[in-house]
Amino acid sequence: MDTTRDPAAVAYQLAETVRALNDLTEKPATFATVADVRDVAEGLHLAVDQLPQAVRQISAGLRLLEEQGAIRMEDGTDPLEGVSGALRACLNGEVGLTVARAALREAAGSLARMGGVPVAER
Repeated sequence: MDTTRDPAAVAYQLAETVRALNDLTEKPATFATVADVRDVAEGLHLAVDQLPQAVRQISAGLRLLEEQGAIRMEDGTDPLEGVSGALRACLNGEVGLTVARAALREAAGSLARMGGVPVAER
């Protein structure tokens, strides 16, 4: 893994990759087999599995910047309220991602137990 990459650039690349996935899977017919659906679900589970940690880490970075006095509000107000709001939002996001991770793990597990019917036999 290249640890010299800019974290913000990686996050934006992730967003672009998800947009591409959405475009590629827009039509249900994209999925020719249950295995196709399963593979995408498993990939999404693997991606979402890592996101709660990323959110915790940006929260830790924000806390450190606040402790260092490195945050100023554009309107001149005390940054404490803004930081608290951002940290609450990150915590809510982490909880939501944890729920999504569990749901995708369950979906991938169900899909792993499914077999397909060849198109010619339908």
